[in-house]
Amino acid sequence: MARTVSQGAGSEGTRGPVRLESLEHDPAMAPHPRLAAALAAWEAAPKVDGIPLRRSVSPELVPDAVGQIGIVDVLPTGDFRYRLFGSALVAALGYDATGRLTSELDPPEYAELITRQYRAVVTARRPILHEIRTQGSEARMLRYFRLTAPLTLGDGRVDQLWMTVAMLGSFGEEVFNPRVTALFRPRD
Repeated sequence: MARTVSQGAGSEGTRGPVRLESLEHDPAMAPHPRLAAALAAWEAAPKVDGIPLRRSVSPELVPDAVGQIGIVDVLPTGDFRYRLFGSALVAALGYDATGRLTSELDPPEYAELITRQYRAVVTARRPILHEIRTQGSEARMLRYFRLTAPLTLGDGRVDQLWMTVAMLGSFGEEVFNPRVTALFRPRD
């Protein structure tokens, strides 16, 4: 069952007003095979204190996800830094977040939402599936599902997050928005 965990409307980002909506879903009910495969890879990986080792989880485990995966470093400050931000994510969102902090994302309300969701994964020590809907001032709408899962470098602390994304339409089919990118078309 989905539940709204954050919602904002009419905030002003550098690209104009933005509406954000976020729902949390049961990861076992992932609406796309890529997300289900990422969850299965996380569950099957060797673990330390219940958290998979980073070296045992790689994008190659979910071939359909290459380009739509990110690796996020968990920083002691409570912020997060994108270590890897897939090429399809870059094309869809219009920027490369590699090396950036989540607190630097735009607009600020989006930065706060993503940071809060990543903190929830660190605290829960388990994967969380979020559905995020954004709409900008130019009627550009993005709807995506992101599975975010904790990883450890070896001692059982959550050191990194593995995120896998699927841009989906209302019927669970992957969508192609020609105003965004050709990279989110269904694969043959």
